[in-house]
Amino acid sequence: MSVSAAASMNEVPFNGSLQADRYGSRPGSELRPFISIALPTFRRPDTLRRAVESVLQQDFANWELVISDDEGLGGESSHVLSKYARREPRIRPIENRRGRGQVENTNNAMLACRGQWIKPLHDDDWLAPGALRTFVRLATAYPAVAFMTSTSHLVQDEGIRYRRGTQIFHYSGQECLADLYLAGKTRILGIVPSTLLVNSKVVKAGCLMRNYRSISWGVDQLFFIDLACHGDMVAIDDGLIFYDMTDHASITATGSFAQIDQETIDLKHLIWSLLQDKRGLPDPETMVRALRVARLRGRIGRQPISATIRDAFQILRPSVLRAANKARRAWARAPAATTFVLSCGNAMMI
Repeated sequence: MSVSAAASMNEVPFNGSLQADRYGSRPGSELRPFISIALPTFRRPDTLRRAVESVLQQDFANWELVISDDEGLGGESSHVLSKYARREPRIRPIENRRGRGQVENTNNAMLACRGQWIKPLHDDDWLAPGALRTFVRLATAYPAVAFMTSTSHLVQDEGIRYRRGTQIFHYSGQECLADLYLAGKTRILGIVPSTLLVNSKVVKAGCLMRNYRSISWGVDQLFFIDLACHGDMVAIDDGLIFYDMTDHASITATGSFAQIDQETIDLKHLIWSLLQDKRGLPDPETMVRALRVARLRGRIGRQPISATIRDAFQILRPSVLRAANKARRAWARAPAATTFVLSCGNAMMI
């Protein structure tokens, strides 16, 4: 993995406002924020308030918040959005007119963003204190990458699992695809849309969320694949968002195991077709068998016993064992990874 800018990241001076760029050269043109937060929402006014407040409490000021409401005027969140818009001019509610559902509501928000960088944020997640400042420093150090991701603090019914770190990983697009294929470092980090920071040039080039074959549960993964096709990825293992995993309605919680397995095989075949170097990688079917073994603990008692026995016996296949070992090596550390530990204002290469 090539890394060129990480050594200077901690040397980048930070200004909480940063001078805004302008669209065009005409007098009176609108100021362009450094970061746009793209927040799709649908009938969750309580969690929406929490997400919006987390933006308002950031110590970085040069942002706009674009909230796309999938319900429209008069809906459950309408009064909340109107209140915030009157209070804060950087908050811009819009109605989703592209088509109902998570995919087009997210696209509607991203396409309305004016910032140099676009920060997706689901309405049931929220930003950690100082998150935007950290993303800005990363974006300043790596201005040419297609996207960035962090890890997240996991909000569970039994409490919050905090995850903190200082390591930065720089993947080429092909390295990112290989990691997504193996469910490696990106799986350990827990990449989700809310952990992303996307270069606006990529969105303008047409990289949006989309549907593909059977995929509805895995539209997020499909978006990560498309982003990797547009360029490099930078990842930091620090929790910059709070990811809500509590028992509440969400599209990612509704897929049956059979549906998840079918979508996984479709996604693996898609990545396989995009990889330029497949040497040493297990084929898609073997990879999915290995993932079924890895998911077995969470499925015991929640799927037919015959399916549990089938999945357990997969580990007896030598090809599956090799695939599992390959994935474990990717979890620990991606091949040829260069990392920087940020400590006491200095960047040290490992």
